[in-house]
Amino acid sequence: MTEAVFHAPKRRARVYEQFEAPLPVSPCAEDGRDVIVCRAEVICDNVIITNLEHIQHLYSRGYFGKGLFSRSRPEHMISQRWRNAGGRCLPVISASEYEKRLALAREALDLQGLEEESVHDVLQVLSKPVEFEGPRAEAIDATLTDDSGLLDRSEGASGRPRREGNPRFDPLAQLSPPEKPCLEAEPSANHHEYVLVEEGDGNSDADGRKLQCRINPFSILEYLQLSYEEAFFLTYALGCLSVFHNEESLSVAELWRKFRSLQPNFCFSYAVYHYFRSKGWVPKTGIKYGTDFMLYRKGPPFYHAGYSVVVERVEESCSGFSLRPFTWRSLAALSRITGNVSKELMLCFVITPSDLSEDLLSTPQCLRRFTLQEVVLSRWVSSRERSDQDET
Repeated sequence: MTEAVFHAPKRRARVYEQFEAPLPVSPCAEDGRDVIVCRAEVICDNVIITNLEHIQHLYSRGYFGKGLFSRSRPEHMISQRWRNAGGRCLPVISASEYEKRLALAREALDLQGLEEESVHDVLQVLSKPVEFEGPRAEAIDATLTDDSGLLDRSEGASGRPRREGNPRFDPLAQLSPPEKPCLEAEPSANHHEYVLVEEGDGNSDADGRKLQCRINPFSILEYLQLSYEEAFFLTYALGCLSVFHNEESLSVAELWRKFRSLQPNFCFSYAVYHYFRSKGWVPKTGIKYGTDFMLYRKGPPFYHAGYSVVVERVEESCSGFSLRPFTWRSLAALSRITGNVSKELMLCFVITPSDLSEDLLSTPQCLRRFTLQEVVLSRWVSSRERSDQDET
């Protein structure tokens, strides 16, 4: 048996934000600050946070959750292009996209029980062009560029805009502390009540397209979605989250039973999540690579994931069932996929006592009876091993 070699996580080439804190723990009592207890709701079996302050607090301190429309930080944008109009930096959308938003606004008004004539009048008002009074403040942002939109001064020679912390791209930037040294203080572009509608053919020359300022008829808000493991960790381990279902706050025991009913193997996956969080890792879902978790150092903005973790259950007597039975073929395929993305495959075994009953599994007290053990799996390539031995 060969000894596993630890490979340090690979740092990202570009980091656009500053590390604030590993966990959203409550501040010390001597600071004189109030304890922040965030609120989440169980909506359609999903744990959702809608308060922007709570979203910023949980994501910036521990990188909990993901945006409903984004892969990580909630940064859904109405448009990739922005223009200066009437002293405001407004998003540019096509006429077809504007028609889609009008249709969504019509559906929302119909659901309110309004008459057809009233709905028509409201849509007429929304679709009228808007004229801003006062001089056009063309110079409010010195970073205005060509058709591609607005670029940051600090983008560098590559021309890639900085979006983390940029108010034009990051909807949570206005909630960030202004003293952060790595983010520039820039004029806010959070005027999403207006949009610039691109009239005419979208494939024509940029100078020939006409932009009309109109009211945004339907705003799409992005919220933070927590996994069951993240929500229970924030509630059970840190005590900084209160989860509501049907307007009623769930206790720790009720939340445990709720998540177990939605995810049968929740007790084992949470044990692994809690284990790695307590060691300083940031576990995120590994469904993209066919595993249960991906382990990040500090957080996804700073390092690439170093390990792909598969959760497995084993009884002390080496009996019982397997959560994820592998064949040699499926295990070799998963190992190859993990290696191709420069990660290491880790099997995390949750060792349970033989006398573990269903009554004990129905409460979080069962976590004390679990023992966890990690095994790093690597493919043995004979030709590579021979060449390594010849070199030594």
